Parts: sequence; C-alpha cells; structure tokens
Amino acid sequence: MTAFLDRISQLLTTSPLWIQSPIVILGSVVVCALLAVLLLRVVDILGAWVQRIGTPQSSGKGQEPHHG
Repeated sequence: MTAFLDRISQLLTTSPLWIQSPIVILGSVVVCALLAVLLLRVVDILGAWVQRIGTPQSSGKGQEPHHG
C-alpha cells in the first residue's frame, strides 16, 4: 500500500502545474463537501435535541382551554 501511495505522490509531484491544480481543487471540493454534510448533520441533531429539551412533554396542543 505504501508503494502504491508513493507512486501516486511521485506521479503528482512530477506532473505539470496544469494537471496538479485541478486535482488539488477537485480533492479540496470533495473533502469540503463531505465536511459540510457532516457539519449540517451535527447542527440538525443538536437543533432537534435543544428543541426537545425546551418543549414540555405535555404541551396541551389541540386541547380545549380550561375556563375555571
């Protein structure tokens, strides 16, 4: 596995800049997209958790108001 990665890194470092640049940009976009999806998932989970904590168990929605 190390020999394979060494061969790829050697190929990329010896290639011209016009080949290196799109590969680096594409790799960065993929990594950033994956991190963005992960961050959105964490924010959604935390938001649902905070909303559940802030909402009482029996909110009384849909019930008639009690007038004494």
